[in-house]
Amino acid sequence: MKKILVGAGVMVAMAGPALANSETVTIPVEDYQAILKRLDALQQRVEFLEARPVAAQADEKRVVKVEQDVKTIYDGLDEIETRQLQNKINLGTELRARVDSYVVKDYPLDGDRKTDSNNWTSRFRINMDATFTETLSFHGRLAMYKNWGDSDDATASGMLIDANRAHQPSSSNLWVDRAYVDWIPEGLPVPVAITIGRQPSTEGPPFEFKENRLRQSTYPAHLFNGESDGIVATLGLERYTGIAEMGLRFGYSKFYHSDDDNNTGSAFPFLDDGEAGDSNVFGIFFESEIPGLPDSLAVLSYATVRGLPSSMIGPVLDEAAGNPANMDLGGMNIWGAQIQARNILDSGMDLFFSYGGNESSPNGTGLFHYGLLSSDGLEARTGSSIYLGARYTIPFEPLNRPKIGFEFNHGSQYWFSMTMGGTDLFNKLATRGNVYDFYYIQPVNQYLFFRAGFMHVSYDYSGSGLYAGEPAATNAILDNYYFLMDVRF
Repeated sequence: MKKILVGAGVMVAMAGPALANSETVTIPVEDYQAILKRLDALQQRVEFLEARPVAAQADEKRVVKVEQDVKTIYDGLDEIETRQLQNKINLGTELRARVDSYVVKDYPLDGDRKTDSNNWTSRFRINMDATFTETLSFHGRLAMYKNWGDSDDATASGMLIDANRAHQPSSSNLWVDRAYVDWIPEGLPVPVAITIGRQPSTEGPPFEFKENRLRQSTYPAHLFNGESDGIVATLGLERYTGIAEMGLRFGYSKFYHSDDDNNTGSAFPFLDDGEAGDSNVFGIFFESEIPGLPDSLAVLSYATVRGLPSSMIGPVLDEAAGNPANMDLGGMNIWGAQIQARNILDSGMDLFFSYGGNESSPNGTGLFHYGLLSSDGLEARTGSSIYLGARYTIPFEPLNRPKIGFEFNHGSQYWFSMTMGGTDLFNKLATRGNVYDFYYIQPVNQYLFFRAGFMHVSYDYSGSGLYAGEPAATNAILDNYYFLMDVRF
């Protein structure tokens, strides 16, 4: 018994400095001091009882009562420690199971063949966040996304890259989808938030409508939807303009990094091998709520990418012929405007519209008929795209207010967007042609919902999602039916 009380005293003594810290106290100080006094009184009672002759210790009930009191205090301390741990980092999980049934007709690489397939996938995520102070916080997400029973090499197609490892089926590995720190320096004349790390750059507006959740990303998904590493500075303008959510962002990230400086297979690891260098992305974004329209968003975006490599999502050149396997094809400018609003006039209707444009800056590289949006890498190309949609919440309580939605997007011959991290199996927002997307969302409770949908894609030109090579006319068709279960807790 004495050992138990001594152990409790040691635990409290060790916890004392942490509990006394004003940033981590989880119970009032007076309650904590009362616990110490109670432990001290109990210790004295036990010592008194143990000092009496064995024959005199007839009142066993008193000893039992002391043990029960000590256990109650232990339980209270365990609860305090658990709360302290939870206050440091919050964890949440997601699990999605999905089946797709699709048919592809007249795809350029298959000639006149018809391809159909059923594809089952599972996606598991661990979400985490921690708030250290009012001006410093951490956010992260790990993800596994794989085909059921997949035993093929996920990298064989060349389409699994750093920008979509957690958003395209790969393996049962956990990938770092995002891991960043938000820091707000104090004492500046204008509020500034610095975001450093693997950015929240996937599943941006308006994906929250179809994904049945809150906004998940900084950037509109129409222009940029991929995992990226970088640094972003956001200037808060709301206090000066009086317009909610108004801010100006400046961002820098890397789309691709060449490992010339870490070529361990070479006798001269720091010697330039003649291949493409880094691909750097610089962007500026202005966003605000639309005045007079609650729960709305307007975003203006501009980004430039310098140094797009040939081997990243384009052809692999022939090293045996004396050519580097990775050439710099040039750069790309991308811009756009987007507006969206939820529950317009309390009607249950959500709407969005987005426009995107792009212009290539080739540098003359065009080996083996693959240049930047061309066969020779000489001509500058311009492209454009529109993306619009609506979602309606059906006011029928017995079915938990289900939702129906429709989305449409169109891309021109030379349209290119950095959207390789989409949530569908197909990069629909990069389509050079037309996409019709219908879906139905059935909520079960706050943790579980089902979604069924149909997507029809009519490709007018080949190479959707690629920036290498001249897009050629095509009549390819993709029809995809899918059903998914999504659990979040």
